[in-house]
Amino acid sequence: MSRSNDSVVLTVKQMEVLKTMLYSIGIKDYSLALSPAVEEGENCAGAVTKAVVKWTGKNGDSCTSHYILKCITSGSALENLIPLQDCFTREIYLYSKVFPQFTKMEAEHNVRFNIYPEFYTSLETTEEKMLALQDMKALGFRHHNRHQTLDYEHILLAVKNYARLHSLSYATRHQQPTLYEEFEKNTPDRFFVGFKYTGVRSVSEHRILNALKALDPVVDREIYNVFCDLKENMVSVLTNLINSKNQYQVISHIDCGLMNLLFKYDLSTNTPTDVCMIDWQHGRSESPAVDLITFIFSSSDSKTRERYHELIMEYHRCLCVSLEKLGCDGNKILPFSILENELKVYGIVGFCFAIFLIYVYSTVDQRRPDALNDDSHAEGYSFVYDLQEGSEFDRRVKEAIIDFWRLGYNFK
Repeated sequence: MSRSNDSVVLTVKQMEVLKTMLYSIGIKDYSLALSPAVEEGENCAGAVTKAVVKWTGKNGDSCTSHYILKCITSGSALENLIPLQDCFTREIYLYSKVFPQFTKMEAEHNVRFNIYPEFYTSLETTEEKMLALQDMKALGFRHHNRHQTLDYEHILLAVKNYARLHSLSYATRHQQPTLYEEFEKNTPDRFFVGFKYTGVRSVSEHRILNALKALDPVVDREIYNVFCDLKENMVSVLTNLINSKNQYQVISHIDCGLMNLLFKYDLSTNTPTDVCMIDWQHGRSESPAVDLITFIFSSSDSKTRERYHELIMEYHRCLCVSLEKLGCDGNKILPFSILENELKVYGIVGFCFAIFLIYVYSTVDQRRPDALNDDSHAEGYSFVYDLQEGSEFDRRVKEAIIDFWRLGYNFK
């Protein structure tokens, strides 16, 4: 797929797949309008396009449907720095193989959780890939300003949706263990993989170093020393935890930053009523603690985190309710004491991810590098950039480190 200014052009194969999809649902004679779905530079793993299809229905009425097309072609300089193709393949697998099984399970128990967009079709070749998905913004969902933290209402809504997502994995583990083993086998970590990709490693080390600089070695001496150890051992700590397996892992979102959640609102009160999770390129079998810590610590401020334990209890309550609807006993599958231990042991994985996200959210009055289209990667991954104004990051990350420390969670 190519893009020139605000125009979008699909490749021949991508257009063929789209046409076949439309024909399969009875849309034959139509007009197609393509436009960028995100600002240039806002997406680091492919092009995201809005596709608006207009046609005349059987009764002569005018019809419109809205889709999101996620596309990527091979040959990007970025592929030597981060596992671009593997990540896109993972998202296709989740949408085409895992989520349909989850939807089938929901239907069998007469429930519908509405966690992610509807999947229509995909293209997967060595040279190019594409996903066609439901355009949730056409249904009234929208992004929250990533530079602003979420209030308790937004956080609670998303935490409950993560509970519903995780409940589908636990129910699959319990009722169809062979199927979950297949999911687990096909969703190993493909992004960090021991930090062998220079882009992944350089960004991770850069963000952790900047987080350390936000601490005062004298005033924050105890926390500073612990965080120094994390900085020195981050690669081994994260690699060991990411590669470990246990019976409490679930298909996880992983990249659960603000830009990967869409909220819907009651227009009369402007209160959030629903949330949809998008961008599943990092999805894998992982401890539920990773989604919880990543999301809560990257998206909330210190005041909201004063209700952290309340959020965790609400997560577990919603998990148990969802599992009951799916024919399982949540208190037996994931006792609250086990959840607390998962948070203590695996929370550091999510916390490091949260630090990476806070850095991006703190990029306010400067343009983020266009990592996808930047041709200067020969000099290093362009996403390793310094903040022109770092006070917001320093404040937010220091508060997050202190809050995580006070919870008594492991830093190693």
